[in-house]
Amino acid sequence: MKQDLEQKIVYSDFKTALAIINKNRELYNDTQKNDLDVIKIKILTEFGLYDEAFKLSQNLIDNPLITEEQKLKIHVERALIYEINDADKSCLSELKKAEAILVRHPEFKFKNYTNFLIRKSSYYRVNGFSKKAYELALQAKKYAGSVKDKVNMPVVELILGLGNRKVNPELELRHYNRALYLYKQLNHYEAIISMYSNLSYYYFSRNNYKMANTYVDSAIAISSKSNVLNYKADVFQTKSEILEKENNADSALYYYKIASELYRQYNGEQRDLKVKELEIEYNFDKERSEKQLLKKDIKTTRILNTTLFVLVLILAFFTWQIRKNKRKIEIQKQKISENNITLKTNVEEKQFLVQELNHRVKNNLAVILSLIDFQKDQAKNKNYKSIFDDLHQRIKTITIAHEFYSYSVNYNDNDLIEASNYINKIIESHQNSALRTFRYINDSESVYFNVDKILSLGLLVNELVTNSIKHAKTENDQLVINLELSKTNNEVELNYSDNGTVSNFESNNNSLGLVIIEGMIRQLKGNYTREKANYKIIFPNERT
Repeated sequence: MKQDLEQKIVYSDFKTALAIINKNRELYNDTQKNDLDVIKIKILTEFGLYDEAFKLSQNLIDNPLITEEQKLKIHVERALIYEINDADKSCLSELKKAEAILVRHPEFKFKNYTNFLIRKSSYYRVNGFSKKAYELALQAKKYAGSVKDKVNMPVVELILGLGNRKVNPELELRHYNRALYLYKQLNHYEAIISMYSNLSYYYFSRNNYKMANTYVDSAIAISSKSNVLNYKADVFQTKSEILEKENNADSALYYYKIASELYRQYNGEQRDLKVKELEIEYNFDKERSEKQLLKKDIKTTRILNTTLFVLVLILAFFTWQIRKNKRKIEIQKQKISENNITLKTNVEEKQFLVQELNHRVKNNLAVILSLIDFQKDQAKNKNYKSIFDDLHQRIKTITIAHEFYSYSVNYNDNDLIEASNYINKIIESHQNSALRTFRYINDSESVYFNVDKILSLGLLVNELVTNSIKHAKTENDQLVINLELSKTNNEVELNYSDNGTVSNFESNNNSLGLVIIEGMIRQLKGNYTREKANYKIIFPNERT
């Protein structure tokens, strides 16, 4: 069964594999159960159930019966979970633990080394060490070729392509096509669809909509063979974005609705799986509690049997006392069980409602942005189009904040967002949409704010960038924006400037942009000085 499960995972049939494990796990001994649980960690991670996957991995790591090879696989999967959740130090720690096992047991390399190198390359690529990541990817390709690892070879080609993004587009495309070819050799439809989508995005990002359409249509043509809903949803979302760029609004909206429905089904599938995993976990804890109580009862019985030889009269007293205690324990167990069921139901309902709220907020913001774009296309007056563009960018700034932060029953409203990455996303959105090209220098320290303050800061930066794009006049038309964010003691200082030699926007002190800038500074409880388009803004560093 283990080989059958591994084959299903290779071909992304995660749902069937999970059902088989949950149904048959109790039929096997402890070592075999651990093998199944290691596979289950990978499946839960693929489904995005990171909390459940991590908790299961923690239980396995603490299990004295776990083997060294099982530990190796667990450390690699935990590294992926940490990488997805931006826990860089923990990710590297897990990779080091896995590497130490490979050093002690070189015989494990044959089945595990390629995947380990892929995970290590991904860590360095995500953390900005592109050269190191690329070297590891080449090493993974060489090793996979030496052991004829057909399963991981296309994955290696994919990460080699990602390593050449923005460096060598021709080589990036060559690796993508090689990965697609290898997946076709394996008849891996899920991966083929994903690669078609990657290739479509490659051409879409270069405004080659004809080729982008060719690949995304190929993905759509075989999407019915896919069992992974989020893969299918990504394909239809890409098709909608291409049509939107081609000004085919009706068709774009049609494919957007299909993508939204698939995302909704995917979220529902995740919710159902999470509920099932909670039920399994609850039954496991209940069984463990009953075993512990049973051991306690056995120990008590032995003490009573020993006491029987000492005093018969005391035996009657202890027998009565045990029955009384046992009754209390049963009553307490019943109450605990009922309370656990009620608590579990409440948590599931609240989690579902919060997830629905997050999902709807993000969807509604996306719909609002689409409506603004549609309304802008209807407007003939250039001033109105400009107003719609500004409104689109302001709402986009709010949308980006929601991408960094989601409310959850497990967290509170004071969770913090790192400002530098958020500012980068805002400025990059201007670069992607503005008619005027520019570059920027973001020399910001790592400063964290709560969601209310980060929104005010984001809207402030958005207006400053908008004003620079619109009004800054440069000698060679090469606009450069400089932004610096630093903290000293209990204050935060924001310095913003551009290389414009002439700035016109300050003459209109009643413009909406200036009103928003001054309003956001007041909301931050700060003050500012300004010389033309150069701002120095200081506000208190309050986290609550």
